[in-house]
Amino acid sequence: MPGTPPYVELHAHSAYSCLDGTSLPHELIARAGELGHTAFPITDHDSLAGAMELAMAARESTDGENPVRAIFGAEVTVEAGGQRHLTLLARDGTGWRNLCRLLTRAHADTRNTVSRRAGQPSVALETVLEHAEGLVCLTGCHRHGVEDEPTARRLLDAFG
Repeated sequence: MPGTPPYVELHAHSAYSCLDGTSLPHELIARAGELGHTAFPITDHDSLAGAMELAMAARESTDGENPVRAIFGAEVTVEAGGQRHLTLLARDGTGWRNLCRLLTRAHADTRNTVSRRAGQPSVALETVLEHAEGLVCLTGCHRHGVEDEPTARRLLDAFG
């Protein structure tokens, strides 16, 4: 769209974030291309479920008029003075590996009950800080993002 300033969304949920997102990754990439965006992320809750679909849709978009690069990320639930959300985006391969490790740890104890029902995934803030390399950190969503200064300073120290 002519006259539209450059803009890239950095926090978006797909249909893989139940009750938060409604569109599938290929629909989001297509719309981002229509709007003239050059990149688009999916940052679903504690999951990379749409990552492959996002990658495939982004690759297919390079054949079209408005190519869109995929940005891989997740909104991770963190134990930091209560449960908070951090939006983490992978900058490179190291970031992708660290994001996968964090999500694996977040889900590690979610089915340790006799009923095998899924619990809420979460990871300790210290674990996030240990895996900061290659990641970009945003303070999370408007409802559950990091708001306290001490935690924000620790994140700044780790992520720059």
